[in-house]
Amino acid sequence: METHTLNERERRLEPLGKACQFCDLNRESESMSQNSFISVYKENKRLNLLVYRNVKFNEIKIGIPRCNYCSRTHGFAKIIGWISTIVAVLGTFFIPFYLAVKLDLHTIMMFVFMVLSFGAGVGLVYGLQYLILNLRKVKSEKEVAKKEPLIREFLRNGWSLDRPRA
Repeated sequence: METHTLNERERRLEPLGKACQFCDLNRESESMSQNSFISVYKENKRLNLLVYRNVKFNEIKIGIPRCNYCSRTHGFAKIIGWISTIVAVLGTFFIPFYLAVKLDLHTIMMFVFMVLSFGAGVGLVYGLQYLILNLRKVKSEKEVAKKEPLIREFLRNGWSLDRPRA
C-alpha cells in the first residue's frame, strides 16, 4: 500500500509514483487524470432464485501511472474502436442484405454472409486497436494491470478484473 494512497471520495487508490508503466520512454504522469484506473471486483453475495438473480460486489479502482503520450494513444485507440464497432455492426447487417438482393441469394447464404461479416467486424475492431498500440509502442491497459504488484496482490486475495454478473 506504500505505492498508492486512498482517495475515499473517488473510491480509488491513487499512485504515488509518476513513472509511466505503459511505455519505455521514461516519461512521467503530469496529472492524476492521465493515469489509468483499473477496476477490481470482489463478490460479496450471490442470490439465484428461479426467476430472480442478483449479485452484490465491492469495486475499487487502482491507479497506474501513465504519461500524456500513452494517455492520448489509449484515448485514440478507444475512439477508433467505437468507430470501427459502429462500422462493423452496420456492415454485419447491410452488406449481407445488399449481397442477397444483388446476387439473388437464398436466406441461408445471407446468414452465412452475416456471420462472416460479424467475424470480419470483430477482427477489425480488435485488430485496429492492437495495431495502434503496437505502432506507437504502448502496452494495453490489461497487459499492464496484470503486472502491477498491487493489482496482483488483490487478485491473490480473491478479487477479479472481471465485473461479476448475476
